[in-house]
Amino acid sequence: MIKIIGTGHILEKSVRDVEKFIDEENPDIIALELDTKRFKVLEERNWRLDFSEEGVNFKSLLKEMVRGGSLLVLLGEFLALIQRDLGRKFGVHPGSEMVAAIQSARNSGKKIALIDRDIEITLNHVLSVPIKEKIKLFTRSDHDIELIGNLLGTDIDGILREENIEKIMMELKKSLPMLYSALVDERDRYMAHMLLKLQEKYPEKNILAVIGAGHKKGIEGYLEKTCFADMEKLTELRPVSRLHLIPLVFAIVLTYILMKIEFIRIRKRK
Repeated sequence: MIKIIGTGHILEKSVRDVEKFIDEENPDIIALELDTKRFKVLEERNWRLDFSEEGVNFKSLLKEMVRGGSLLVLLGEFLALIQRDLGRKFGVHPGSEMVAAIQSARNSGKKIALIDRDIEITLNHVLSVPIKEKIKLFTRSDHDIELIGNLLGTDIDGILREENIEKIMMELKKSLPMLYSALVDERDRYMAHMLLKLQEKYPEKNILAVIGAGHKKGIEGYLEKTCFADMEKLTELRPVSRLHLIPLVFAIVLTYILMKIEFIRIRKRK
């Protein structure tokens, strides 16, 4: 049997929910939305998370970008920086719910399964998104900014409500379909495939999957289908033009700046 709990990677409620759900369900296998690389990074840090890890900040990343640093590495670091700043706002280290699941599994001797796609393949697929869609990231509407602001307001637990998750996913799918595919749908299919393989290997075991709330509905839908994953296409490395990387990196920088502005607006409204 496969059960799924959808979490918010920067919400304290998710950490509590994961610990409670594992205790109540007592699964045989805990499947995590992690790949081997991210798991090893957590392991090397002894499962400790730190907002100031490696001294990465907005200014240092901008300097690295000006000096001509690897755009692929910079993209990953900017995305991590955005998530860390969101976590700092809500008082929870990004990935805390995954660490809680790992520690619960280790303490009870349960098997851990890593079911997410390699992060480098996901970033590669994001970078291969058509240039027209990358440019769209520069022209986010006031409606998009307002939606983000409302979700980052005082009703933090409300972010995980199904209707809010559905709204975010539909907005992303409608306005940026290729980016949605690379970040969400492809990984939904990959993780559903990995869960079915686990179930096939351990038919008598109860499996609990701890994944981001945005993936829950998609994975559950794919689990009901018999043929949905071309693993060769899901895991292939695609050709990426360096010229196409530049607008995406700058779009991520712009997103970070807009997010900081929205935080200031929220503080002023309180």
